[in-house]
Amino acid sequence: MLKRLAPEPAKKYSKKRVLYNKIDFELGKKFYGSSVGFMNNFKNGKDVLTKSNEKIKNTNPELYYLIKNGFTSFPSQYDESLIKNIQKKYQILINDDDHSFTHSKSKESDFGRMIRDPSIIFPELSQLITNDVLALVGEYYNTNFIISNIQCARNYHVPIEIRKKFETFSNFWHQDKDPISQCKYFVYLSDVSEPDGPFNVLTKKRTKQLINSGYGNRDNNKISQEILEDPNNLTKMMGPAGTSFFGCPPLCLHRAGDPEKGHFRDMVQFTFKSSDSPLPKNWIDMCPGTPLNIVPRTY
Repeated sequence: MLKRLAPEPAKKYSKKRVLYNKIDFELGKKFYGSSVGFMNNFKNGKDVLTKSNEKIKNTNPELYYLIKNGFTSFPSQYDESLIKNIQKKYQILINDDDHSFTHSKSKESDFGRMIRDPSIIFPELSQLITNDVLALVGEYYNTNFIISNIQCARNYHVPIEIRKKFETFSNFWHQDKDPISQCKYFVYLSDVSEPDGPFNVLTKKRTKQLINSGYGNRDNNKISQEILEDPNNLTKMMGPAGTSFFGCPPLCLHRAGDPEKGHFRDMVQFTFKSSDSPLPKNWIDMCPGTPLNIVPRTY
């Protein structure tokens, strides 16, 4: 019988590893126009489609734009009753300290909360992974794949004097430092418009342009916010609860939007990665739990 994966422990790096990471970063930037490292690009590119064509565009436009841009919207596919039922349980869990936790806050208010162990206490989320979702993912990967993680998060308003200095919930522009074969599927569980802090993303092409123009990383960004958020290049994912989209965070610069005062954003994300074996029917039983004893960051 397959066993649930254990949470990954926090990483501690030796001086040699720090030097390796620095060299890996510089080579990734030089050869791939990427901030996620040379090896994350070199080893994993073969696992997914990297070239699109007119045939794919005409027959499967979502797959075409996922390959071309690194993200794509996905057609609404959920019954209203399903979304309402999942929303109802989400609201209960995210506000219950026994089943969720604050990961960043001030003395006065929470900035971000997450549901603990959603694969265990919230199995209804598996209904969001429909045959249509799996069909697109199956077309995107050149190999088997699995769902390696589920995350349920709520972002609240963060005062501007804090969010300009500190990254409270992935609200700085960044690429995820993961293998480039990683793909994520996002579903909003609240209505998301501009005031609610939508997901912000740039295309693969624009990402490479900015990295080659001086973008370093999320902690050392030499590109101005005006250039990063040029409306001619920026996409903001917005829509009612149930809106869904795919993204490749290691390939695209992206960030969480900033909810205005009195607003928040609820979202669930499923992480796909390449695998030697096919996705099992009981995949949700295999997702890792949440690390224990998470200490919230206080600003």
